[in-house]
Amino acid sequence: MTRLVPPCCFAWTLAACSAPAATTDDAPTTVETTGTTGISGSTTGDAATSASDGVPTTSGAPDGRLRLHQLQALGTHNSYHLSPGTLVKEWDYTHLPLDQQLEEQGVRKFELDLWFGGAGEPIAVHHIDLLDTSSTCATLVDCLMVLKTWSDGHLMHHPLYVMLEIKSAFDPPGAQELLATLESQVLSVWPADRLVLPDDVQGSAANLRDGVAAGGWPAIDDARGKLLLVLHDGGKWREAYTDGGTSTAGRLLFPDAFGDLTLPFAAVHSLNDPVGDAARIEAAVAAGHLVRTRADADNVEPSAGDTSRGEAALASGAHFISTDYPPPKGDKYDYVFAIPGGTPSRCNPVTAPPDCTPAAIEAL
Repeated sequence: MTRLVPPCCFAWTLAACSAPAATTDDAPTTVETTGTTGISGSTTGDAATSASDGVPTTSGAPDGRLRLHQLQALGTHNSYHLSPGTLVKEWDYTHLPLDQQLEEQGVRKFELDLWFGGAGEPIAVHHIDLLDTSSTCATLVDCLMVLKTWSDGHLMHHPLYVMLEIKSAFDPPGAQELLATLESQVLSVWPADRLVLPDDVQGSAANLRDGVAAGGWPAIDDARGKLLLVLHDGGKWREAYTDGGTSTAGRLLFPDAFGDLTLPFAAVHSLNDPVGDAARIEAAVAAGHLVRTRADADNVEPSAGDTSRGEAALASGAHFISTDYPPPKGDKYDYVFAIPGGTPSRCNPVTAPPDCTPAAIEAL
């Protein structure tokens, strides 16, 4: 079995450590694990490189300040999840409470599955009704309060990226009321001035996509202590939230564009396969959009000790990389995924300027 990064490499400082080159049962893989280099050919504190030949590295903003799209951070998939048992292998993983993920594991991206009760009623957080319902925080307000309490005590953190996936069936007559309930419950915990908002990124541009192209992502230093929310839906809920796909005016959440750069609200994208989606990730990163991908899924890579997907994710320039196994290594599999050289996040290997250092991204 193998580890993508040995536990000693994840630290709140840039202390060096080393480990043997990793291999898998399917094909040999080489991983540099000395000092702050986490993937072959990439650096976190010196000159940042492109994910592939011929793609130019994104330069820093004209004012020289690091922007949100120039970091790379660790995330968890179904961040609230507690294993229901071993019967379904894909569901057999457990996460720490959200504040412990922030404090102990360096997680800065989260994912919550939402189930509506009714307009004005608490929004539940769990995976699958009746079958997989255990959660470290039972409602959206509970989960956001855990994040907010930690954030209030660590206001210098870079923005947290939180994906909200509506699992309830779409209800045309009541959709707008339910979406209003969602936004109301967000604002009951996180005030608008502690959110990175679509309107702020769009600025005076015609739409959100054009606002990103004009350099609309905030400087990291201006967005510390804030939350960026994503509506992780590509269907009718997104249509209702964006006025038929035309606008994000006044909204709190960034609609997930899933790699479609032509959409007027395109700014953030979930592209889960860093190998199969490599070209689409490259295009979205080159456009200055934010990308979330996954280092592992369904216990496939962890059970096989396969690090290749995680290595591809790191090299891709994706900004938020989700795992079911953040550090330290658990006792289920000899596998862990971390951001190498991060404090806990690092300079994006594709988009960060050459003089970027992980401590400039975050060092609490």
